[in-house]
Amino acid sequence: MFFTLMISAITVFGAPPTNIVTRGMPALSAKRAAKIAPYLKVRPLRFQDWHPTAPAMLITRRPARGQVTQLHVVNKPDGEPVALTNGAEPVRSASYHPKDGNRILFLRDAGGSEKYQVFHLDVATKKTTMLTDGKHRHTGARWSPDGRRIVYFSPKRNGRDNDMYTMDPLKPGSEKLLAKLPGGGWWISDWSPDGRLLLVIEYLSINYSKIHIIDAATGERSLFSPVTKAKVSHGLARFDPKMRAVYYTCDESFGFQHIVRVDFKDGRRTRLLTEIRWDVEKLEISKDGKTLAVVHNESGVSRLRLVDAKTQNVLYTPTLYSGVIHSVAWRADGLLAFDHEWAHSPGEVHEINLSLVKKVCWQSAELDGLDPSKLPIPVRSTFTSRDGTKIDAWFYFPGNYFDKGRHTQISRLVVSGGLPAVISYHGGPESQFRPRYLGAYNYLPGEMNVVLVCPNVRGSRGYGKKFLAADNGPKRASVLLDVEALRNGLNELPNIDGNRLAVMGGSYGGYMTLASLTHMPGFFKCGIDRVGISSFVTFLENTSDYRRDLRRAEYGDERDPEMRKVLEEISPLNQMQKQMKEPDFQFSPLLIVQGANDPRVPASESAQMEAALRAKGQTVWYLLAKDEGHGFRKKANRDYQYLATMEFLRKHLLGKD
Repeated sequence: MFFTLMISAITVFGAPPTNIVTRGMPALSAKRAAKIAPYLKVRPLRFQDWHPTAPAMLITRRPARGQVTQLHVVNKPDGEPVALTNGAEPVRSASYHPKDGNRILFLRDAGGSEKYQVFHLDVATKKTTMLTDGKHRHTGARWSPDGRRIVYFSPKRNGRDNDMYTMDPLKPGSEKLLAKLPGGGWWISDWSPDGRLLLVIEYLSINYSKIHIIDAATGERSLFSPVTKAKVSHGLARFDPKMRAVYYTCDESFGFQHIVRVDFKDGRRTRLLTEIRWDVEKLEISKDGKTLAVVHNESGVSRLRLVDAKTQNVLYTPTLYSGVIHSVAWRADGLLAFDHEWAHSPGEVHEINLSLVKKVCWQSAELDGLDPSKLPIPVRSTFTSRDGTKIDAWFYFPGNYFDKGRHTQISRLVVSGGLPAVISYHGGPESQFRPRYLGAYNYLPGEMNVVLVCPNVRGSRGYGKKFLAADNGPKRASVLLDVEALRNGLNELPNIDGNRLAVMGGSYGGYMTLASLTHMPGFFKCGIDRVGISSFVTFLENTSDYRRDLRRAEYGDERDPEMRKVLEEISPLNQMQKQMKEPDFQFSPLLIVQGANDPRVPASESAQMEAALRAKGQTVWYLLAKDEGHGFRKKANRDYQYLATMEFLRKHLLGKD
């Protein structure tokens, strides 16, 4: 019903949803809106938590008639999800009371501001109570093991330092400052079973982080990770359930994140599974301490292994389609839950019973009538930049589908002259594109016969710490060598038309889009910039206080004159303004998408790019959502954004009216 009404509004008024402002955009086609509608209906789901005593689990998904993600409970495999929350804003994360499961903690913000508030939900009555002040940002809410109190972080003291607070959730006014913490990059990794100690990660940069232990009663903090000459990244830390050891991941003296066990009895450190040269991205220990659930990131594909904690022998590895595991959790009875996303599924939740060596699917996000034969299976290719750096890219080719048995792949579509392609850059920059469900972007290969190319340029995670640091600070300009290699490599592929290439991306991917258009003017037909950085100097000056120093560690400090000069040289806005001095200046058509409440990349980054282009009479479509932040969460806004994206590519990449 909603989508019908939306299409009707476009037909009659040619207008966007109420909270979206547009400039320079045409009315969108109701006919093509109807065609893309099946791609917009699909509702992803994510696992949140096991019930501690009952066969039930929490998931988040958008209700069939809802606008945003809400919290649901599933009481058995293939059971119908029952909604626990509603409202105009999405639920982000949630966990059961650890003893009885009668209460739930969850986080929610308003308008994409990322000023998350901690909420308490009574499962029996469905009464929801906001525990925090409603004004400041709160993150990392965690139950104590006995469920009598919670802890969370907030920079409310000075807007910069992410301090730790504690509260009795049954007494909303009982908040106390537990520990003053320097900087904005803190999160809880684990709470000891006896409730006395917290393992906390201090994030200083993607290449440097520390593990601390905080006394849960006094807030006293002590460094746990070893002091080393070289900077080390620590990713996860877990107490052994019997309090015999701590397990953590790090890249010390090794190219990838690996597991280290520290025994309390003698302080001995043992490295585990180092024969697997990929990052450990998930680590959970069974409640009896006998089995480790370990997820490695193998060239972007999640690989789950259940490992004997004593012998390091792999006990079981489930067979999965190439995709991404987002969450892993043990239950007290030894069952393991994990969720998995891949090209044909926006979310599946599985249970593993190790004693039976059996995997059971509890819940799967349906495709809601979308034809799976229109969903391509991604394939990976490698490109080499002129400085010798190798990067990979995932290709979603039209026609590259499973057969009916989902075993083999049908030959990809080949046309004379090659197919148009869109290069989609990930954000971060220390993120990684992985073989996942594409959402509404499946429309590109499925209906428009456009190849989607998703590269992992230098600085992406998943390929070792050297590659991860290859774009830091003054090395940022070298990323453009990867853009050249990718552009030239695509031009040489016989099934891709090198004269019909577009670029798009969000956040840092938005910067990569703008950088591609300014660094290689005329080589790309058009670009789509979503919440992207146009100037590193103004971005660093205007991003939220609690993020600024963390971003300086990645991009460089704009207060340093030499670094400021580098940042100005690589900023797309500055490069474009230099090019504007040429009498024949012409910029590729650009679609800019922005949330007004973005706390990460301020809306001013998009506004100054738009203003500069309009002043020179260039083609720019501008789309601003007044009730969104760093990316769109509400269905009406997301639908309109996707419709605008497809119309823009239809006109400026394919050359169709």
